[in-house]
Amino acid sequence: MKKYFFLLLIPFLGLSACRTTVSYSGLRPADITLPKDVQSVVLVNRYKADRQNQWMNVVEGIFTGEMLFADRRGVEQALAALQNRLQSGPKYGVSIASEQLFGTGTGILPPPLPVGEVQMLCNRYNAQVLIAIEGFDSDIQVSTQPRQRKRTVNGQQIVENFFEARELVRINMSWRLYLASTGAVFDQHTLMAQRAFSANGNTPDLARRALLFPVDAIMQTAFQGGDSYGIRVSPSWVNYVRQIYGRAGGSSQLKKARRMARRGDWENAAVVYERLSKSTRPKVAKRAMYNRAVAAEFLGDLDGALNWARRSADEYGLRQADRYIFTLRARLNELQRLDQQMEEGK
Repeated sequence: MKKYFFLLLIPFLGLSACRTTVSYSGLRPADITLPKDVQSVVLVNRYKADRQNQWMNVVEGIFTGEMLFADRRGVEQALAALQNRLQSGPKYGVSIASEQLFGTGTGILPPPLPVGEVQMLCNRYNAQVLIAIEGFDSDIQVSTQPRQRKRTVNGQQIVENFFEARELVRINMSWRLYLASTGAVFDQHTLMAQRAFSANGNTPDLARRALLFPVDAIMQTAFQGGDSYGIRVSPSWVNYVRQIYGRAGGSSQLKKARRMARRGDWENAAVVYERLSKSTRPKVAKRAMYNRAVAAEFLGDLDGALNWARRSADEYGLRQADRYIFTLRARLNELQRLDQQMEEGK
């Protein structure tokens, strides 16, 4: 099994007083597996409404209060995010077609593209796959609530009243993925991207005015949605978060090893954890075994990590180790799928 690791990220303190959160960047398999011969992808904007549907969009914008044409900007951002995600992965080359195809201009999906049109575009851009964004619909809800905060002025605590405005953006976007070999739809997927933005002011009106401009809020949320679809269809670098114990029975060595781990010196940290795993103090031994499992994962030894986690769970009943075993099994399954997805077609 190949190792799929990238840069070690700077760790940060976790929520628990005795545990520290650490993370690394690893390659995650796509949710769907494309044919092995796929190496190049072309992205297509199929959102623009034809003349039959344009007047409906204008009427909808007037009656719903939405900003006209904001969704068009959002569609462009979703495509840009998908392109970035695919390009940052190790598997596919990607281009965006200069052609804009007609759709509905709404969240309603049009009929699939004709086989001939799919194959013509794939041939033009030397791609084995065509991905089109074919449905997009945004909704923004703004609310305000009175709030209070306490602060100290001249040694005395005072209470300030203010208003918090909250802008909730929801976008439903639909994608279709077509294979050039058949011209048929291989994947059709609708997802919802959601983000919340907030701002404060002395009055409800001032708080609302301080919010992000609706078009910008839609663009940022759409970018998030395009990135999510990229993770669905392509192996991608993502962050894997783990926790290690930094304290146990006053052990100074466990604290020392935590400092090593936080600066990325996992080899020396592993040596300390392995030595502490033989401690006669059960609390130190079980946590050291657990930390040794995490160190093994960060060093790329998933089988070793699983063995150390099992020892901590079986010999000492550490519940955190039981949970980590399930996490490691899931990661091993991911790596098996990655091996399959990274194979090149013959």
